Amino acid sequence: MVFEHFPLATGLAFGVALATLAAWLVALVAGPAAVPGRPLALAGLGLALLGGWLVPRLGAPRHRGAIMRRVAAWSIAVAFVTIAVAAAVVGVAGGLLALAALLAVVGLAPERGLAAFRVLSVAAAASTFAGLVWAAHAGRVSLQVRERTLALPGLPPALQGLRIAHLSDLHVGNGLHGEALDALVERVASLAPDLVAITGDLFDYDPDAVPDGARRLGALRARLGVFAVLGNHDALVGREWVARCLAEHAPAVRLLRGAWEKLDAGGSPLYVAGFDDPGHDWSARSERLPVLADLARVLPTDGPALLLAHRPEAFPQAAEAGFALVLAGHYHGGQIALPGAAERWNVARLFSAYPNGLYRRGDALLHVSCGIGYAGPRLRVGSHPEIAVLTLAAA
Repeated sequence: MVFEHFPLATGLAFGVALATLAAWLVALVAGPAAVPGRPLALAGLGLALLGGWLVPRLGAPRHRGAIMRRVAAWSIAVAFVTIAVAAAVVGVAGGLLALAALLAVVGLAPERGLAAFRVLSVAAAASTFAGLVWAAHAGRVSLQVRERTLALPGLPPALQGLRIAHLSDLHVGNGLHGEALDALVERVASLAPDLVAITGDLFDYDPDAVPDGARRLGALRARLGVFAVLGNHDALVGREWVARCLAEHAPAVRLLRGAWEKLDAGGSPLYVAGFDDPGHDWSARSERLPVLADLARVLPTDGPALLLAHRPEAFPQAAEAGFALVLAGHYHGGQIALPGAAERWNVARLFSAYPNGLYRRGDALLHVSCGIGYAGPRLRVGSHPEIAVLTLAAA
């Protein structure tokens, strides 16, 4: 429920966080006894209601000028940072309260606990703020090219060594646009892939960013073509609007909407299929997709089948149907992950068995990209944006 209604949840939490930080500042300056409990609780409720009303409207997918887009982006960023800093302070307070209860048994003076709270809470708030500022910068400059070899049983010799550039979750309009998008397209071209696959969320909340973004994406090229599917954020912007802009400004990008495409890869066919993300209930784990069942009924048998799906939860159904390879994204590798152990410890683990990386089910293989852009605040911790270059090999 929280992630299905993320702007509303962010707004509510923002109001509570503001009241929490106000109480913290009073406690630092005048001591805990000076905190006006009831007035602050009422203020927190009022701020939560105001935030719950305001934040979803700032992020609403509607036409607005450049100034309002900038205001909306900064507002979401400020809300997220405020929530994170307040959570750090509450964590320190909770830990010290538990410790104080234990130390009170041995007669530790309360003043010692208050002094420790002042030092540790300020340190936690400052380090959290600094870490988020660093993450906002690092996410913009840490685009990685990740090379992987995918071993597929029964792969025809003509397809061995085929290189697929897998892109996902660009979120054009939320920090990725203009020259930055051109640079991404040039980076993909420099890798000389045989096939480019984009697995959804090409655009974010802003409909005004779609025409120019589509025009710039139209420069993508590959020997066997460029293929894409729509994600849940594309549904928020407007599926038909995105499809129309791609058709007009990026005819080289083939949008797969419940369709098959047969590719001639030098004597052996390769089949590519894809479908629109449902656009709702995006954390569902076991939803059966009728469009995937329709594609499976006409699954080719004279060559391997590649499926482009935005959310990786389609993998069990696709593997059961006989797809050799599924490419997906959606979760950004959690977007916040433990540095050095991002594949195992990340936020996406809370609601998916496939947050990022490679997964096998029988003879079928799934690759989940960490994506390139941002959902919500423009920051990444531990989970680097990536262009995945996948080389096919016989198992």
